Amino acid sequence: MLSNLCSASYSSLMKFRFSLFSVLLLSLVALLAACKKDDKTTPDYTAQDEATIQQYIKDKGLTGFVRDTSGVYVGITQPGTGPNAKDKQRLQVLYTGTTLDGTVFDSNTTTVGLPFVLGQSLVIPGWNKGFRYFNKGAKGILLIPSSQAYGTSGSGTTIGANAVLRFDVEVVDIK
Repeated sequence: MLSNLCSASYSSLMKFRFSLFSVLLLSLVALLAACKKDDKTTPDYTAQDEATIQQYIKDKGLTGFVRDTSGVYVGITQPGTGPNAKDKQRLQVLYTGTTLDGTVFDSNTTTVGLPFVLGQSLVIPGWNKGFRYFNKGAKGILLIPSSQAYGTSGSGTTIGANAVLRFDVEVVDIK
């Protein structure tokens, strides 16, 4: 009788192990399938953004822009003094951010300005690239392609996916 009981317990335990193994194996397969890379490729908006920025400059009659290698356009409208900003320096800037249709999405034009450290990924990449052309007191315009702004995700309800942005800026201080 004891051998029958042991045999039955052993058989039940083996069935339970097999059942648990099957569930774990199926779960692992499902998890790996969910982690599979999306085969869809994200379109590259570089050429489209470049054309949009150039057309915007032409339509608005803007001049004096320098194009950074990342596609950020910098136009200094009022020179400042001293050396240009460098990575790890703390900048205080006044700015108004708009979409190219003129919709204001953000602004900080108080006398204190927005402080940030250049090159530390605390702001959009276009700011880290563009503000390297500014020195203390300089005013200008940054035209930022979507890849250097909010990319395919956009931001909030005002900045759509793949939006090119304009920032009217002034560097209040560099430390």
